[in-house]
Amino acid sequence: MQHHEKVKKLVGWFAKAASRHAEAMEAMAEEVAAAEVADLDRFYRALQREGGMAELLLLLEDPDPVVAGMVAVYAMPEAPEPCVARLTLIAGEPGLIGFRAQAALERWERGEWEK
Repeated sequence: MQHHEKVKKLVGWFAKAASRHAEAMEAMAEEVAAAEVADLDRFYRALQREGGMAELLLLLEDPDPVVAGMVAVYAMPEAPEPCVARLTLIAGEPGLIGFRAQAALERWERGEWEK
């Protein structure tokens, strides 16, 4: 598989795992959510190894705040400015997504960053 194709697949898998994670959180299915986090971690590390961060960061513009927010949470250490900007927008959303974005921003600002 060519490098670009591999990165493209990894970005797509990351986005799908972010959506599945949000669904599991809404359903309070902790084991499913934890499995999705393991997948997200794996896809993110693979994107780092493959030099796919620029492609992943394009998802900060995804219309789905779940996908954009997960990218922002993972990529915060590498690209803090665009990630903070996107999380700030998402923090204005109602419900769990807005709450989680606000909590992530507060941890970042306090220097307690962990995704």
